[in-house]
Amino acid sequence: MANHQKNEANEMKKGEVVVVMVPFPAQGHLNQLLQLSRLISSYSYTYNFLNFIATQHQFKELNSGNIYNTCKSIEGCYVDLLEGLEIYGGKKKHWALGPFNPVTKMTTTPLRTNDNNKSKNPRHRCLEWLDKQAPMSVLFVSFGTTTPLTGEQIKELAIGLEQSKQKFIWVLRDADKGDVFSSSSSGEGRRAQLPEGYEERVGGRGVGLVVRDWAPQLEILGHSSTGGFMSHCGWNSCLESISMGVPIAAWPMHSDQPRNTVLVSQVLKVGLVVRDWDQREQLVAASTIEKKVRRLMASRERDATRKRAAELGVTIRRSMDEGCCFNPKCRSLCVSNASLLFRFSLTYGKPFLLPAEIPKELPSMEGCFTFEILNFSTHQYEFAKTAAGDLYNTCRLTEGTYLDLLANELMNGSKRQWAIGPFNSATTYRHKNSNSPDRYLEWLDKQAPHSVVYISFGTSRKDRRTKLPQGYEERVEAMGQGMVVGDWAPQQGILGHLVTGGLMSHCGWNPCMESITMGVPIAAWPMHSDQPWNCLLVTQILKVGLVVREWEHREELVTSSTIEKARRRLMTSEEGNDIRKNAVELGNAIRRSMDDGGLLAWSSILSLLVLPDRFISQNEAYNVLS
Repeated sequence: MANHQKNEANEMKKGEVVVVMVPFPAQGHLNQLLQLSRLISSYSYTYNFLNFIATQHQFKELNSGNIYNTCKSIEGCYVDLLEGLEIYGGKKKHWALGPFNPVTKMTTTPLRTNDNNKSKNPRHRCLEWLDKQAPMSVLFVSFGTTTPLTGEQIKELAIGLEQSKQKFIWVLRDADKGDVFSSSSSGEGRRAQLPEGYEERVGGRGVGLVVRDWAPQLEILGHSSTGGFMSHCGWNSCLESISMGVPIAAWPMHSDQPRNTVLVSQVLKVGLVVRDWDQREQLVAASTIEKKVRRLMASRERDATRKRAAELGVTIRRSMDEGCCFNPKCRSLCVSNASLLFRFSLTYGKPFLLPAEIPKELPSMEGCFTFEILNFSTHQYEFAKTAAGDLYNTCRLTEGTYLDLLANELMNGSKRQWAIGPFNSATTYRHKNSNSPDRYLEWLDKQAPHSVVYISFGTSRKDRRTKLPQGYEERVEAMGQGMVVGDWAPQQGILGHLVTGGLMSHCGWNPCMESITMGVPIAAWPMHSDQPWNCLLVTQILKVGLVVREWEHREELVTSSTIEKARRRLMTSEEGNDIRKNAVELGNAIRRSMDDGGLLAWSSILSLLVLPDRFISQNEAYNVLS
């Protein structure tokens, strides 16, 4: 155990495994667990962090790709590198959509308001203090909400900041003390102890400001008086500082932070290191902190670092101007698995001014939503209001018109809209799938091209176990006419098979996207929710399907003769041939567009590349730029 506590090289060779035998006697097993936790922590990942990764692993095998809170200006080479790697058994799509934080810098001091015209939301006192300082003269110090510092380290940091003679704002919260198990009910036991009279002294001289509660980090970093940021290098903090053009004094603590430090200090060269990761067990002296602060804020080296940080920040903000700016109150993204047409209709209703290609008469809302769906939507509404933007399981080829309307004309201009679908696989089977173990696909292998209609109405319909006419299943299967599947079926595999020529569906958005991607025309039979709108999109706008039952007739029984006519129209008529041609052309275009290129990833791509048991070493990742 002693050999691993400090992990002197701080590198895990590819394939290296550390095996720890942990006895669990009746007494003292807690100490063994603590020793195991210390061992894991020596490799920069806490036990809780590794446990979280382990629980996510099985879900990552099912995802279509990864969405990163980064951008090509920061990590373009790593995005390109990931594109060429096979992850979890196949190539995944990768989107760099960040930064998700607002990027508006405060370049001038805001106008003062008189007492009769004060804002309902007064500015934080630290912003008022920043207004009085010279441009780029203040160091912002914050180590996030999960990073503890020892009492001794806090005192060294306090002395180092004061001795540097540089102005600072220091956010010093309970987490920085590290004594989160204090028995004091008042919380005073957790209050970090500074040298006697420290806060009054630095405050009285106008040198610094210590903030004990929450502080508006983005607004501080975006203020023209802020010239540096001493940070633990959590990825959110890194992105916020980089996008504001503020250089970083990196002090990594755990998790992805050491890798983020490499990116900031060695790759982007927009910061310096306060404490090297291999010295993480050592106390950082006040004299060292003083020197690092002076290097960042008052040296010749400062000018070059600040210039690079400013240039990179401008590049990022300029690139974001191509879309919509983020709302400063936003801290999340909404992932929508419904069509944009439905979202548009739900938000704005009718009548409204629309381009000619958008229908003036949309389906009635009456009867669309069950109580359960309405209740779920109500609970989601409050979260949606704080979202920085919306991610849609769609693409420009299917709904570009509505994306532009939502993004540029009708939606709140502070939110961004991304169409990053389809999330489903785009693989079609152009030959017999003889290696498939599924009897359904084996049956399909024996049929003629485009001769089979696939019928499925999703998983949310009630009374799934239905009685068919006596002997029906045996009869149609013996005749080779059809198969009835009573359990799960591989829908994407069936839709992607060469012999599948049509889908009769409730028009849920997932089946619509899967069928459209595969170039399979749809016989639409909408049941509830967004399905009537999806039906309209499929049949009237994209013209890749036809309607089995009109929405206004939803209370009526659909007879077998009507169903037979709809099937014949789709599969064997001239109209059906035209629809199939449209569907095939649209499917081909979508799959081509996917070749050019989701689960949210809140760390940098560089840190992903160098996680233990991942793809390449830290040095190899760094050398991509050389």
